[in-house]
Amino acid sequence: MLLDTSTQRDTAVVVAPLPHTTTTRLGVPAPATTQDDRAEFDRLMGSMLPCRVEDPELWFAEKTVQVEQAKALCRTCPLVDACLAGAIDRQEPWGVWGGEVFVDGRVVAVKRGRGRPRKVQPSLA
Repeated sequence: MLLDTSTQRDTAVVVAPLPHTTTTRLGVPAPATTQDDRAEFDRLMGSMLPCRVEDPELWFAEKTVQVEQAKALCRTCPLVDACLAGAIDRQEPWGVWGGEVFVDGRVVAVKRGRGRPRKVQPSLA
């Protein structure tokens, strides 16, 4: 309550939210967002996420070299932790999520290539 000095009586000040705004959890009006604002935000975020910029097939590659490249790109992403947590919650069946490799719904250290393993390791030959 504010004291109105001109009439010497108490008056209540009511502040109404601005039109086209939402209220945050703390009761503070949030800035209005338009469809253009959301599209601009999505465009900016998309440019920072490697999985949105690079070839999507890279995150589901069969070759170990490509899988390691996808994991390295994931480590530069600002959403790496949230991505990994979401993939674990969804039990993603396969692919690179949050910088980790999923095979049959489990995180594995290294994805093995397709086919039968070599009898002699290339580094030993």
